[in-house]
Amino acid sequence: MIDLERLIEQANELAPLPASTVRLAELVGSPDCHLEDVAELIAFDQALTVKLLRAANSAASGSAVPVSTVQEAVTRMGTAQVLALAVASGARPLLQARVPAYGLNEGALWRHSVAAAVAAETAPAFCQLDVPPETFTAALLHDVGKLVMGRFLSPEILGFIQRAHEVDHLGQLEAESLLLNVHHGELGGLIAQHWNLPPRVVLGITYHHNPDQGLDVICDLTYLTNQVAKRIEAGLDGRKFDLVISPEVTERLGLTPKTLNNLCPIAASRYTQVSRRYNAV
Repeated sequence: MIDLERLIEQANELAPLPASTVRLAELVGSPDCHLEDVAELIAFDQALTVKLLRAANSAASGSAVPVSTVQEAVTRMGTAQVLALAVASGARPLLQARVPAYGLNEGALWRHSVAAAVAAETAPAFCQLDVPPETFTAALLHDVGKLVMGRFLSPEILGFIQRAHEVDHLGQLEAESLLLNVHHGELGGLIAQHWNLPPRVVLGITYHHNPDQGLDVICDLTYLTNQVAKRIEAGLDGRKFDLVISPEVTERLGLTPKTLNNLCPIAASRYTQVSRRYNAV
């Protein structure tokens, strides 16, 4: 079986996010965050400045009036989208990788992550509560643990997990926990913690499959965005995916069957618009 310490050691060896992105995540998650502070931080990162101005002036931004400064771009896009763009820029090389143990070809994990981030952008219009700005980062990185977990899932262990599914009727998360003493959500949380991302991002990633244990709204939202992302991907591929959300989560988020049904097609349409911004297609 897998040595848990070695698994965690591998997680800690993943290339970190750029320091400016980590600082931006901390800043956006602070109650004292101001647009001027965000713009000043980005202005010292030339690569991120170029990406931000390009995104703010793209068709996906919904405005025909061009912007030429970081301050204007941050004002147009908002801190949440700016953070999502920064994290996406740093995380994309990692999330583009193949993860055969999870049946993910090159780029598949990245596309799912972008779909979840888009769902996080869409959710505030439907949830009856304030959506924390860290939600976008947690949604984008919710499956980062699979990158490391997949390296250790040998054919033998995958066989054990498959039997746990078929014989014991365990879900993926339960089977991972039973056989490996950790599941990919917990491992992803450890990675986010090692990257010095805000505590709420760590929580959202850790509990994106079991939000009742997270005791924070960001866990409910990351769980929701993961499920909506699966629905978006299925629709684009012509497959059917029945969106089943925990009743406890829908109640806590103030969602109804009607609002859920409305959220999904709007998120799917938005994904088509913004996927090029994140280089998802």
